[in-house]
Amino acid sequence: MLQIEEVWKQFGTRVLLKDASAHLRPNTRVGLVGPNGCGKTTLLRMIMGEQSPDKGTIRKRPRLTIGYLAQELEPLLGKSVLEATHRDLYPEHEAKRILMGLGFTVHDFSRMVDTLSGGYRMRVALAHLLLSNPDVLLLDEPTNHLDKVTQRWFEEFLLASKMTLLIVSHDTKFLDQVATHMWEIRHQQIREYRGNYSQFVVLKAEQDAQLESAATRQAKEIARVQKFVDRFRYQANKARQVQSRIKQLEKVKVIERQRDPRRVRFTFPEPSPSGRHVLELRGAAKAYGHKVVYGSLDFTVERGQRIALVGENGAGKSTLLKMLAGVTPLDKGSRTVGHGVTLHYFAQHQAETLNPEHTILDSLHEVAKQAETNFLRGIAGAFLFSGPDQKKPIKALSGGERNRVALARMLVEPANTLLLDEPTNHLDPASVDVLTDALVAFPGTLIFISHDPTFLSRIANRVVEIDDGQAKDYLGDYEYYLWKRSKELEEFGRDQADDGSVGTNGNERANGSGPGSDSPKGKAAERRELIKAEARLEKQVARAEAVVLECEAKIKARDGELADPQLYEDFDRWKAMQREHDLWKHDLERATLKWEELSQELERVRGSLAGLV
Repeated sequence: MLQIEEVWKQFGTRVLLKDASAHLRPNTRVGLVGPNGCGKTTLLRMIMGEQSPDKGTIRKRPRLTIGYLAQELEPLLGKSVLEATHRDLYPEHEAKRILMGLGFTVHDFSRMVDTLSGGYRMRVALAHLLLSNPDVLLLDEPTNHLDKVTQRWFEEFLLASKMTLLIVSHDTKFLDQVATHMWEIRHQQIREYRGNYSQFVVLKAEQDAQLESAATRQAKEIARVQKFVDRFRYQANKARQVQSRIKQLEKVKVIERQRDPRRVRFTFPEPSPSGRHVLELRGAAKAYGHKVVYGSLDFTVERGQRIALVGENGAGKSTLLKMLAGVTPLDKGSRTVGHGVTLHYFAQHQAETLNPEHTILDSLHEVAKQAETNFLRGIAGAFLFSGPDQKKPIKALSGGERNRVALARMLVEPANTLLLDEPTNHLDPASVDVLTDALVAFPGTLIFISHDPTFLSRIANRVVEIDDGQAKDYLGDYEYYLWKRSKELEEFGRDQADDGSVGTNGNERANGSGPGSDSPKGKAAERRELIKAEARLEKQVARAEAVVLECEAKIKARDGELADPQLYEDFDRWKAMQREHDLWKHDLERATLKWEELSQELERVRGSLAGLV
């Protein structure tokens, strides 16, 4: 279908690909991974023909159609969501189905694309690609702006489609669900593996261990032969044996040890301490047009808290973070900053605000005009930008590298309070781990948004759930939040069973068959019951999703443990851990089924409400 043959690609002195070859076969779903800046996006652009290899060939089957979702999208101005999606491809019905699967409502279909957030513009572009149904679909970080529900729908859509996929993603869970094969760009080559991401990690570790062992044995043999040559080089009676061994050494093809590139290593600078009270909102109100996000919100932050803001997409998490940071003015209410508080705000699309014409050093100088160049070089070096790379323009960097620059800008001036909106987007798993380690060691105050369960679990000591303009506090870590939510779900289920408002009688009322339903009084009572049922089901669905998230977090953590090659030396321990892992997957299936059933019941109740006049 598509063959990459001995491709070379370099920019200046930096070689990304060297004699790289791979074969994209029909009906496969390939995850493309590798450290930031290794050439993943460049490879997609060469396949699309937007860039050309310096050497080598990319062969495509005749009449092969290819769709490409880039990280940076061309604006679709002057079109409604629905118009931008179908664009004369297929009837509107299928476009509407895909849009609703990606989280749009019927009311959104007529909205102009240029009024949408960056995340929802990406969803419009994705919907158009899915509707066009190409032979090969290239996706560059497609899940960065998808919530859990939408991502689950997206995964199911891809699994049911017949498209061949090549996906760049740092979302390892997504790759585990979707990928049938993995490609890794490593040391300028493309390595192919069969299986999903977790299987790839195990296979890669096994291959690296075997290669390391072979290289060690070879090095010992070379040293032994060289020792013989050095010892007997000038003895006439050993000349023949010495020459023989010299020729033997000349013929040896040295096994290269596979050393991964250096990882980002940094610590946040020690900031001056703040007072106990860091930030406070009183009666805060914010609306965008007719959409009221917050009516009157009270919110306080104290020194040393690590607050995770959670909730559905569109609930208002980013708006709250912006209000706390002072970058979004309040419509009403007050914002108070405590004594000695210094702030750094990292926006969800912070990397997009960098001047593309500036170099990395220029970008650091922007936020520290008085800083010495050697100091800025040290900061850039901590993020793996060394030597000539520090003078590269921002426009030449990958998405992950731009995020690293944006994070580096936060280190130039110390701050004791960090407000972070999805800081791990576009970072490879190794960089996420290092950022997490740095934040765990950070001595100040954190308020952050993330969809990564492991990131949430390691950092948060307070969780705030945003829903319908309200902020509900869970004064504990993320594991406590998940446990508390599951307990609330159980209690709510018992209360609902005792109340009986959703069940046989509730269904009769929802279907309009209850006594007195035709009278105005009966319809009013029916509407009240449906509103009560809707509110209860919404909470049940949210709590059921929390159980799903808890199961997923446990499974993901265990996947990481099972990827450790040393574990396989203790077969009994591996077997026990694998058995527990399988039980958790069974629990996840049951929890997901329960969530789906509750979601369907909620949609039924909403449909009944909509049908009432």
